[in-house]
Amino acid sequence: MINLWELKKYQSGGASNQETERVDWYQELLGRRQNFLFYAAAAVLSFLVVGLLPPVIYGFSFQRSDDRDLKLVAVAATSLLCIILLSIGKAYVQRPPKSYITTAVYYVMIEFGVSAVSFAVGNLIMKLLEKLRLCQSNSLVTLPLLKTEPVKPLWASY
Repeated sequence: MINLWELKKYQSGGASNQETERVDWYQELLGRRQNFLFYAAAAVLSFLVVGLLPPVIYGFSFQRSDDRDLKLVAVAATSLLCIILLSIGKAYVQRPPKSYITTAVYYVMIEFGVSAVSFAVGNLIMKLLEKLRLCQSNSLVTLPLLKTEPVKPLWASY
């Protein structure tokens, strides 16, 4: 995949059916070059909003009950909604326009695959850390020099 800056620098691509005719890949993929700043700002803004939304939801959801399962569901739903909105946006701007449903299903399937792998790897790393006794998931940590009462682990959700 070509990033936006390389695409702007790249003036013309490979030859089409006729050797003399050149294809401008920027024009093919994004449209007019005069809109480059708009495209760059939209890409950065969507990256920031969509990238920060799930961690913010995780941090601020269910603060009183501290139910980790509900937090996981809230973050998964938020991520799913963001992926669907981005895929609909991509289907809208593609030339020729692609099917909204097909594009959304494609990216949702990728999200489920990546989420499953990252969840499994996270569990395996936690088991390894527990086996090496570097981390104990359900125990309270005591600091005998500072306090005499147990405190929550540093990695616990609040």
